[in-house]
Amino acid sequence: MLELTKQFRPATSHTYPPFKNGRYMEEYVYEYFLKNPIETYIPIFWTNMQNHPGFKNDMRPKYNKLLQNIIKNHSKETPKYFTIVQHDDGPLLDLPPGTIVFGSSTGTVPLPLIYEDVTERLLKEPRVKKDILASFIGSMTHPIRDAMIKAVDGKDGIVCQGKNGWSAHVSDDLADVFIKLTLRSKFCLAPRGYGRSSFRFFEAMSLDTIPVYIWDDICWLPYQDVIDYSAFSVIIHKDDIQKTYEILSSISDDKYEEMQCALREVRHKFTLEWMCKYIYNFL
Repeated sequence: MLELTKQFRPATSHTYPPFKNGRYMEEYVYEYFLKNPIETYIPIFWTNMQNHPGFKNDMRPKYNKLLQNIIKNHSKETPKYFTIVQHDDGPLLDLPPGTIVFGSSTGTVPLPLIYEDVTERLLKEPRVKKDILASFIGSMTHPIRDAMIKAVDGKDGIVCQGKNGWSAHVSDDLADVFIKLTLRSKFCLAPRGYGRSSFRFFEAMSLDTIPVYIWDDICWLPYQDVIDYSAFSVIIHKDDIQKTYEILSSISDDKYEEMQCALREVRHKFTLEWMCKYIYNFL
């Protein structure tokens, strides 16, 4: 592990999404690799560091200079480094050429956009009858979300609640609405946001609701080498966004039950523990 000072692993007061109760991805992975060390790991809490108000101004060049000096003195050889990042923008410091970036929205190898919830709130929510075809609740952080809502607006069984602007604070009331609406929905619309992924894709899985991922430039879904997403989710490219309602409404009840069964079988792979083992085996 690259020896970095603690300033590269700051704490954060942010709690987003509202169902996070524990560590962010980088924090969890760091503790995993302390117990399962690999020499070329760059242990930076990218999300905590880059979300700091002063990072993009005064702090970024100072962090960058310090990191370059540490890497320069690390080894006379040229090792192949890797790092793990949850932040939508990926690492915003200069990394050595060839660095493998395991990322939730950008990088070399896709990871799930997940967080720790020691209470397992979503998994433990009581299930209800699914009387809505599909729903979406969230911020309009990418044009693809506007296009999606226009495509399904007014369609029978579709409920969308989009709001302009993004905030790190989500009220308890709004979080409860998301849970209740998603539980009632057969499908959860999970278009990409500012980043290529969406928390709701993986949150929907915890609520026994089939996620619908809508993407544009790169289909940023993890583990595609070991997982068949067509078995438990719906993947739609932006060019087919007008077909969203037709695609969802054409899935029979029997097929839907099969997809739910497949979802439950694969859901454990979208935990931080399984993710860490995947990264370790990949390396």
